Amino acid sequence: MLAVALVGSVTLGVASSAMAESFQRALIPFATCPYNTPGVAECVVSTVTSGEFHLGSNTVPINKTITLQGGLNPKTKELVGATDGNTLSKTPLTLPGGLLGIELLGNLTEVTATAELAGPIHIELANLGGKGGPLVSLPLKVKLDDTALHLLGPACFVGSNSQPVALNLTTGLTNPPPPNKPISGKPGKLLIEHESRIVGVTENSLVDNAFAAPGVNGCAGILSLIVDPAVDLKAGLPAAAGTNTAIMNGSFIQADSRIVKTETEIPQFGHCVKVEGVKEGKTVTYSGKFSSANCVTEAVESLKPGKFEWHVGPGAHPKFTGAGAVTTFETVGKTRVVCSSNSSQGEYTGPKTETVGLTFSGCESRSLHSECHSSSAGPGEIRTATLVGELGYIKDSEPLVPVVGMDFKPASGTQVAQFDCGGLSESIAGSVIGSIAPIDSPTLSGLSTVKFKAAKGLQAPEQFEELPKDVLSATVTSGSGSTVEQSGLNGNSAVTAEEPLEIKARSY
Repeated sequence: MLAVALVGSVTLGVASSAMAESFQRALIPFATCPYNTPGVAECVVSTVTSGEFHLGSNTVPINKTITLQGGLNPKTKELVGATDGNTLSKTPLTLPGGLLGIELLGNLTEVTATAELAGPIHIELANLGGKGGPLVSLPLKVKLDDTALHLLGPACFVGSNSQPVALNLTTGLTNPPPPNKPISGKPGKLLIEHESRIVGVTENSLVDNAFAAPGVNGCAGILSLIVDPAVDLKAGLPAAAGTNTAIMNGSFIQADSRIVKTETEIPQFGHCVKVEGVKEGKTVTYSGKFSSANCVTEAVESLKPGKFEWHVGPGAHPKFTGAGAVTTFETVGKTRVVCSSNSSQGEYTGPKTETVGLTFSGCESRSLHSECHSSSAGPGEIRTATLVGELGYIKDSEPLVPVVGMDFKPASGTQVAQFDCGGLSESIAGSVIGSIAPIDSPTLSGLSTVKFKAAKGLQAPEQFEELPKDVLSATVTSGSGSTVEQSGLNGNSAVTAEEPLEIKARSY
């Protein structure tokens, strides 16, 4: 894994994340990683924030962020392109002074240079410390464009796919031919985040001053046979090896592609099922993906037989029932309704979702000492609308100990429940999050527990980690008028599924 290469090569210091952000948010930079491509084991993102390109007689400063991203195949060392096609960001950099003095086209005072890929990229992580060869082999072609009148046309490039600017970037010492002298890169500081699931380096510097720069081609369209030599003359191109320099300062992060893929899918409902072994002589082989009975640890990771397979979503019997004891509705204004018990009926509808209806019994307004009931319900009975529940993370900043919840919202409209308590009417709208357990635990009973926790009308939690708030509000109407207040729900429900159903919440 890359982490091993990084630890062995980066020696200038360690930076560690405070882990305030959620793990899934930390993985956003890897959103376009081609983790479904066979052979891709690592998702990588490199950002260059400063440095310069010196090609021929021109120096272009890097004053905008350039991003290189994709998936690394450790066997071929090739970087597989990002799924959205933006493997190398097309970041235009301003050429200081432009290309003045090309008489045929006039004064090109505002010219940009944009690096584009001209072939496959190779990354050799074993060379991160600058030993043994280049860290990144990066073939480029550089598009020149005059931003005002576009006289250079749409296809004016330094280099081409067949004759690229072939960079062999290192964090170590270069060995250029004269007149250039050796320069040194910098490995940077080791970055470790989210319990080593994201690793990388910061403050690193990749350099190369031993490459040649080819001439331009395709400038000014049909006039290229005339304009290309003029641009070459002005730009000092072609430029022999030992007269050009690339310095790229920035950072690099990596995550295991299996983790990135799984984290896009979890938390989710499913079943961890033991697979049948196939006996071959005295050996029994297994074809499952996971070695652990909770379908968290993959066989390739533990080097143990894959005896288990994860089946996503509910099975043939997706219905469930629930029951609990005392439940309380309370607003921040201290309007309080207490119910002696609760029950529910519902159905799992997908890998993350369910529908459910809740009934609260023995309900009484504590301020009015009057029983409460919904329309067409029995005395002391409050019924909710059909609710849709969706799994999410209450906490996942520490991937080994996530906390999962279910966010309940009305299937249609905004009203969760409406009830009357003598001279008081209350309409509850919005959504509410309850924690759910167990997670990542094989079970044969189909039992789980949903807990709603609130104090003085404030729900805990009020939101999934780093997402917008999802809370209840109550419109309380009495003889003195109506008020709208935040409301909380406090109580537990033990849920029994028709067949065992587990919640997968960890990527490993």
